Amino acid sequence: MRITVLCTDLGIRIPGDKGASMHLRAITEAFAAIGHEVQLVAVAGHGDAPTSLADVRLLPHPGRAEGLQREVNKLAFVDHVVAEMTAPICEFQPDVIYERLSLFGVAGVHIAARAACAHALEVNSLLAEEETEWRGLHLSTLAATLERQVLEQADLTIAVSDEVAAKIARVTPLSRSTVVPNGVEVERFRTMPNRDAARRALALPAAEHVACFVGALRPWHGVDLAIRAIADTEAMQLAIAGDGPIRVELAALAADLGVTHRVHFLGHLDHAGVASCLAACDVAVAPYPLSESFSFSPLKLYEYLAAGIPVVASRIGQIGDVLDQGRWGALVPPGDVPALRDAMMTAIASPAARQRAAAAREYALQHHGWTHRARQITDAVSPFIGRPEGANHALAR
Repeated sequence: MRITVLCTDLGIRIPGDKGASMHLRAITEAFAAIGHEVQLVAVAGHGDAPTSLADVRLLPHPGRAEGLQREVNKLAFVDHVVAEMTAPICEFQPDVIYERLSLFGVAGVHIAARAACAHALEVNSLLAEEETEWRGLHLSTLAATLERQVLEQADLTIAVSDEVAAKIARVTPLSRSTVVPNGVEVERFRTMPNRDAARRALALPAAEHVACFVGALRPWHGVDLAIRAIADTEAMQLAIAGDGPIRVELAALAADLGVTHRVHFLGHLDHAGVASCLAACDVAVAPYPLSESFSFSPLKLYEYLAAGIPVVASRIGQIGDVLDQGRWGALVPPGDVPALRDAMMTAIASPAARQRAAAAREYALQHHGWTHRARQITDAVSPFIGRPEGANHALAR
């Protein structure tokens, strides 16, 4: 089929180093890799655009802003995409517009009506709710109204977790939804670096046990819990591969606990660096705290599995399913520091944990790659291709 991949989120650039940018590029290239003709319309980043696609349209970022102006810029950018990209997309003649849900993101609905094609909406979270909770929105009512309308009018919503699908159902009970979780770029993990060389490259201590966290440093990822957990051990180290707004706060916590020398902030790493970091470590953690709104499909979890490293993660949301209820890694109660500490120490000391990690790696490389996800998505979308109601989008009428 001919697929237009569309993303109007100003925080997701192509190319870009955020997890969301990597996700967008990976699934787009996976569609092309399994034989579809793909057009990409997104926000321009810095660097080379994908070359495996039929058509790439990367639009300049309007510039950073805060507060109300940030939201106004997002609205204006969506209008700009509709004005500038409707004709190129219609000329491409897509069978489906595959859009990543964005704040105020009504472009796909409008353009799908003009292109007389199906509209599939990838939903990683309900952004009006998430932004209101974590950042505060001046235009929260407008954001929620537009989001609900877009969810209602999409031919198919593709949720990344059962929890996201349940949230969609609460907002729009009549929406058609399926669940396709996130994945991993398996080719980047086919050959893992040498452990000792990876430690030397990252200046990690050669003789100590090292745990690892990969991801953005934000409150809901629970990195503070991992710091508290290693502080309850005699010598365990923690490598943190990522950056974000609470880095200073986390460094202060490590100092207060007297473990500054055992917490290694590696900063943001590219994909090659992530593989090296995981190869250098003894256990990887996803220590999410207790949260009633947890609905993530963590990219890091699939990277941990593909790297063949023992995993310790909070039993919350989708994580239990990804780890097959403990078959592929240890699960602990969210927010429970002693349980996290004990599970990390057991994973490091246990030959069974390493054997389990090796088996999990083989499973992940076979079943969690982006091309596998792309096939799941196109299988779900295909019934809507060519149906007259596929172009019946109320927002565009």
